[in-house]
Amino acid sequence: MSSSHEWWRFAARVVWAPTASEMAEIDGHAIASSIPERSLIENAGRSLAVRLHARWPEGPIVVLAGAGHNGADGLVAGRTLHAWGRPVRLVRCADGAPEPDVLQGWDLTLEEPAALGEALAGCGVVIDGILGTGLRSAPRAPQAEIIGRVNVSGASVVAVDGPSGVDFTTGAVPGAAIRADLTITFGWPKLGLLRHPARARCGDIEAVEIGFPSPVPKPQARVITAAWAAELLGHRPVNAHKGDAGYLTLVAGQKGMAGAAVLAARAAIRGGVGIVRVVSAPQNREIVQTAVPAAVFVPWDDIDAVEDAIAWADALALGPGLGSSASRRSLLEQALGAGDVCPVVVDADALNVWGDPDALSGCLTGPAVLTPHPGEMARLAGLSAEEIASDPPAAARSLAARTGASVVLKGAPTWVSGPTGEVRVSSLASPAFATGGMGDVLTGLVGAYLATGLSPADAASAALMVSGLATVVGDDPVGHSAEDVPDRLPAARASLDGTRPGTIAGVVLALPAVEDGAA
Repeated sequence: MSSSHEWWRFAARVVWAPTASEMAEIDGHAIASSIPERSLIENAGRSLAVRLHARWPEGPIVVLAGAGHNGADGLVAGRTLHAWGRPVRLVRCADGAPEPDVLQGWDLTLEEPAALGEALAGCGVVIDGILGTGLRSAPRAPQAEIIGRVNVSGASVVAVDGPSGVDFTTGAVPGAAIRADLTITFGWPKLGLLRHPARARCGDIEAVEIGFPSPVPKPQARVITAAWAAELLGHRPVNAHKGDAGYLTLVAGQKGMAGAAVLAARAAIRGGVGIVRVVSAPQNREIVQTAVPAAVFVPWDDIDAVEDAIAWADALALGPGLGSSASRRSLLEQALGAGDVCPVVVDADALNVWGDPDALSGCLTGPAVLTPHPGEMARLAGLSAEEIASDPPAAARSLAARTGASVVLKGAPTWVSGPTGEVRVSSLASPAFATGGMGDVLTGLVGAYLATGLSPADAASAALMVSGLATVVGDDPVGHSAEDVPDRLPAARASLDGTRPGTIAGVVLALPAVEDGAA
């Protein structure tokens, strides 16, 4: 799968990202309420066979079956492929065979682990059903040895629900783990598969629908998809006035940092906001007005003009290149405390000037979005880098609950948490996300969407999708420069109108492979 396949178009509007325990609860509810366990296994195995055959239509297949449901799913896939005429061998990877018996009398034998070497030597594709979703520690023998032999076999590998050896909730890889070329995950992508280092073990990910009812209760995490972002943004009427698109006041850019203000303002304008006023250091006037002639410049030493710009705005964007001196904090306090309450996005230095989240939350009188990277999160929340890296969604939830704001914790992936604990997770990956200036672009775009009336979490989610698409859409994807992104935002936004959920039958989400440490 590659960007040329426009994979982002294939995701459904609603794609949950359950933890292992949430998925077990969903599975149990489905079985108790309406769907026999055997039907789910059959649906999973046949869906896996369909997707494997679509990608590798020829060659022998080896199914590695553990004792759990992933093993049974793999056996159904092997049985199905055998019925279609594919050469298939089945190898047992646990003390016992999976339950229930799913071979249905077909001429297939579940071979002993000793047959593994011979089977791998002659196969083209391995189906990994060795371990399941309940892993919490490093695999033990003989599974660890089997995983190692698969990884050096040279065969293509399809993981059943997720690669054996990864934690389906945390994304940890505590020991030996399969390196898959394709992961077929059932119902929805498990949360841990979207987190590193597990994400790099999955290869391409395809989440397939197998008949689960709507989950009760809903998982706490949801994937930000193109179809959902398109719904959030809607369509602007052809007779719309610039006031209908909202007014944004951007407070950014100390002397020598005009570029941050320029990137944020350009992103807001190209993102569709009606008018932008840029409150910045007086020395930046010529730079800002030359680079962004559509913006209105307001020198921040003109107190009356600053108050007017703040009172006029439908939303505020604070922080890019602002500096963190005491005078900058006074400016922020003025912005947050003046005029009618309007939504605000707080980024970069506007986060750094606060010593703790309580001081910041005391100044947040209305809807707010905070957009820290991990270093800013550590300083603001008093957490170590290790604590944040070990559980980013929990860190985002904690800061959101403490401040009452929606929190965008940037990273690989990026997490959005609302103050009530719901989490959204980004689905796009691009090297451009990890470059200077992308945070300024994101701030301007979030501000633009807040000005149109979107809620903080929805504005952040839509901005993550559109800014991400701007780095990958088109024949010449952006490499490592944020400067190119604002001008690509209109095309990225337009591409959402071409989303086609359901184009790949049964697939609710498709994600391309990423390398270790990729964004």
